Amino acid sequence: MHLYLGLTLLERACRDVLGKEASSLRLREVSAERDELLSMLLEQLRRELVLVKNQSALFVQGIAQSLAVHIVRSYADASSPGVVPRGGLPAFKLQKVTTLLESTLAEKFSLARLARVTGLSELHFSRAFKKSTGFSPSAYFIRMRMEKARRLLRETSKSVIEIGADVGYASPSHFAQVFRRETGRSPSEYRGSL
Repeated sequence: MHLYLGLTLLERACRDVLGKEASSLRLREVSAERDELLSMLLEQLRRELVLVKNQSALFVQGIAQSLAVHIVRSYADASSPGVVPRGGLPAFKLQKVTTLLESTLAEKFSLARLARVTGLSELHFSRAFKKSTGFSPSAYFIRMRMEKARRLLRETSKSVIEIGADVGYASPSHFAQVFRRETGRSPSEYRGSL
């Protein structure tokens, strides 16, 4: 599930929880962790949007507010109080890009294709994307590949070679090298530690 919270909502949550503006908020990077409260809130949101016939905007808004407060409380990174850069991609364009990236993980990375989706030049797109995410488009793509690889290692019995191919690496040694650089462990070590 991909969820995009509005900046106004996060700003309110920052003021409420931290007593400061959202411009100084940085979130910790969290990967492959379970958050029961976050899962429960997202499940309630999914149920409301998918299963309930008479959906309530008020109920959805309440869940969104709860999510924003929980994210600020649980994932605010107090160690990096720097200012979040402005001038990034609008949320709807960022969503288009991340959806495209997710659907093309097994393909070769194409900066030109991503820039086209947003209607920007490659240079302008790269700058705006980095301001929005903190990562260059190619680095973000690699991170998405590695997240999928970790999920496949956890949830399937596919071989490491198959998983590498599923996330776009024709060479098993290159996949293992990138996986180790990103996670600190080889794919086999990662699977063995589960």
